Amino acid sequence: MCSELPNRLYGEGLEPQVKKINKSCRLKLLELLREKMEPEYKEVMKDLLFSHIMVIEENGLKFSARLVHSFLCRELMTSKKYEKWFSFARTPLRFSLQEYHAVTGLNVKLEKISVVKWTDDMGFWSKMIKTNWRINLKLIKEKYLEESRIWTWVDRVRMIYLCVIMGVVMGRDEKVNFPHLYMKLTMDLEKLRRYPWGLYSFDFLLKSIDKAKDKLEKKEGYLMEGFLFAFQIWIMEAIPAFGEICGRKVRSNFTGPMCGNWTGCAKCSYQDIIDLGILFPEDGILHSFMDFHKDGRVVCSDDFVRKDEKKDERVDLMLDIIQRKHDWKKHVWGVVETTSSEMDEDDEESEQEEEGEESEGGSETEFGESSHGASTADGAATVSGRKKRKHVDLGAASRKKKLFCDLGATPKGSIDTDMQRFLEGLVQSSLAVFGEKLSQQITDRMDKLETVVTDRLGTLESEVTQLRTALLLAEMVGKTDEEAAPSKSKNNTAPSKKKVPTKRKR
Repeated sequence: MCSELPNRLYGEGLEPQVKKINKSCRLKLLELLREKMEPEYKEVMKDLLFSHIMVIEENGLKFSARLVHSFLCRELMTSKKYEKWFSFARTPLRFSLQEYHAVTGLNVKLEKISVVKWTDDMGFWSKMIKTNWRINLKLIKEKYLEESRIWTWVDRVRMIYLCVIMGVVMGRDEKVNFPHLYMKLTMDLEKLRRYPWGLYSFDFLLKSIDKAKDKLEKKEGYLMEGFLFAFQIWIMEAIPAFGEICGRKVRSNFTGPMCGNWTGCAKCSYQDIIDLGILFPEDGILHSFMDFHKDGRVVCSDDFVRKDEKKDERVDLMLDIIQRKHDWKKHVWGVVETTSSEMDEDDEESEQEEEGEESEGGSETEFGESSHGASTADGAATVSGRKKRKHVDLGAASRKKKLFCDLGATPKGSIDTDMQRFLEGLVQSSLAVFGEKLSQQITDRMDKLETVVTDRLGTLESEVTQLRTALLLAEMVGKTDEEAAPSKSKNNTAPSKKKVPTKRKR
């Protein structure tokens, strides 16, 4: 059966690790817009089109580069164009348009929308369209954000819509120019709401995942576009244990799109991911699919079926096995074989791509579990001359500790004999090394203590000798003073000679 199923991109436990991801999906931009144009920002928040996307920034959910990168390395390679498969705890998990819609709530229904005709209102965006002017997020932040105070109110609202689309929903680099199609759509908000943003943003995210595949082994990191927060939230929903590590749900009775109900610092290390995979219990919760289920069977809605999707019998076999509730814990996935010539070619191509991307700049750097660059801790701070709101996730450490304590107390029956022997040997060798280091440390400290005590005793002996000498000298000086005292008293008590007055002769 192993030969009939897809292979993993990397072998289990052999996933590469990187220091950072330069992501183009930026929530800081929303914070800046809210600060500079609060009335217009609130107006856009009232619209159900993107309000559940914008609330991610208000809830304070951070980005975990390590979690996202780790899952990119766990991809199961298939021929599907419009879905990705990943594995965790040896269980296959699907990331398709169905899951993306469940997470984002964005429209995925394709319909004909005429955007050729638009009404010229003589405003700023009308001028941009007529003159074929180029504008991007970088220019908006550096120039037009301040100049917008002389625009019409509706043009400022349109700018916020465009920033949400380019900066978050599509997750494009800040130097990529706005497509004129997007500008024309904002001229008619009804057309903007009917546009299938979920469909196109999902397709662009899949292309970004494919593009990043050649860069996963670059230790210093790589650039990635697309709505990465949606991918992260899918991981947190598909594997609730990661949800507990990375954050918490805002409300237990939440019924909207999943992306609007998460908050947290998303501090998840590579070791946390590895440990969770090893300790994951047999009855641990994993969701291979999302949203559409009926009587335990997968329901493929027509809204998510793509006419030009490729057939892959390996995926069909996985679907059948999942429906039969197969236990994947003892399954060993094959690994994609890559020749050295292919690896060298991929490295050269990815280096050229990365050079081009780095020259564009404008992306947010995510260092591992540190979510937003310099904002490593939660609390109040000032960034780039403006106050930045930070959301405190006080329960992050306790949630993680409780989760791993519970997993450690759970019998792990799915660990095979070889793995058990490996773990036992690892623990024993670790204890032996720890014992040697502890013994050496104790010996070193005792030697240092002995040296300190010896030096201190020598110092005390010298001080005592000096004190005795001082006392003897004081005693001798006292005796000398006593001997000199009687002679002085005798001289003082001798009888005094008085003169006898004589009579004068007359």
